[in-house]
Amino acid sequence: MARKLLPLLIALLAGAAALFIGLVGGALRTGWLDPLDWLLSGTAAALVLAWQARPEPGWRAGAMIWAVVTLPALLFLALAGTRFPWAGLLLLALGLAIAVLAACRALALGGAVRWIALAALLGFALVLPRIAGADGGGAAQGERLEVGVLSAMPLQGIAMGAAHGLPPAESIGMRSPLWRGLERRFALRPLDAIDAPHLADLRVLLLAQPRALAPAELVALDAWVRRGGRAVILADPLLHWPDPRPLAHPQRAPLTSLLDPLLAYWGLRLEPAEMAMDGDPVERRVLASGAVVQLSGASRFGLMGAVRACALAEHGLIARCRIGAGEALLVADADWINDMLWTLRPEHPEDRRAWTAATLDLLSAWLTGKAPRADLLGSWLTDRDALLASLRIALGLLLLIVVGNALVGRWPSRSQHHFGTKTDHFRNGSDTGGDTG
Repeated sequence: MARKLLPLLIALLAGAAALFIGLVGGALRTGWLDPLDWLLSGTAAALVLAWQARPEPGWRAGAMIWAVVTLPALLFLALAGTRFPWAGLLLLALGLAIAVLAACRALALGGAVRWIALAALLGFALVLPRIAGADGGGAAQGERLEVGVLSAMPLQGIAMGAAHGLPPAESIGMRSPLWRGLERRFALRPLDAIDAPHLADLRVLLLAQPRALAPAELVALDAWVRRGGRAVILADPLLHWPDPRPLAHPQRAPLTSLLDPLLAYWGLRLEPAEMAMDGDPVERRVLASGAVVQLSGASRFGLMGAVRACALAEHGLIARCRIGAGEALLVADADWINDMLWTLRPEHPEDRRAWTAATLDLLSAWLTGKAPRADLLGSWLTDRDALLASLRIALGLLLLIVVGNALVGRWPSRSQHHFGTKTDHFRNGSDTGGDTG
């Protein structure tokens, strides 16, 4: 009995280990589900199961090995993510099929060649996800769109150095992770003022929790948008951006947005932030596009007045306005561009495998006026409940595959060898025929 249960137990443990170890690749750290993170653990599990099926697994054994290490992971990824990453799932299924076939062939070899082949297979499964996930970089230098940036938050230069307690001489050249990430895609131009001369040759403008703008600056900004400009405005009702300087410091970013006159003129109202005083202000939100942002003290916009130039999205978090010939996209939070809320490697902001939110891609898409790109190779984890529910369903599928295979294996037509059966039948018939003649 124990000999019959041992293969069943090994298959269950190998399949479950492949499923859980795949989560360690990045899903539990960042919330990003990359199907190729399951390639190495699935390959290792396939090697264990192929070793158990020696001397040389047949096609049926190979198919069952593939099903055990692949189907639960595919089901989990399809259920737990914010979108269906069909290209990534296809790559994982194909990669594990090649891994199972290669493992069966390698185990049929002898001597040191077998171990070299197995090591090469594991190395391939280890390197491929990193090659596929490598960032290709931003646009070429000559193709970058110029973007004007006005922000009271410490994003670059002397302002960033002052927030870190550095003297101006040591602050020259400092850039935040967001600034460096955007700089690979756009030609950023810091602005000190909003007026006709500064805006004359700009097509795109980013305002991130700016200082209080003078009435003349608000008029110039409105006129620039109406002439065809595109503005992305981050207006935070309760900023949580870390800054060691006192709240009343004149160079510190305003605690709340000071753009109410402009918003009211466009028919918008920024609601106060709603959050528990003793709770965590950080909120992980999945947008309709499937992208994820991490907000802090976020609020929502409301519509006011008879003019309806703006439309609300994402439950009021985003407002899209058509102002004359131009457009403005407004977000009721500014903390989401803080590197602590979107990357684990601020020294390498372009490293996608360290992203915890789609901040850089979202902001880049909004600045260019395009829809955020849909990554077909992976997706964001929806939430903790989706993670647990998808794991339970995937483990249920694994149990069904393994137990079903064990039950099918007990059928006589599947478990008994038929080689030579017809020969024995004719031999018996021949012997009998001679006696009854």
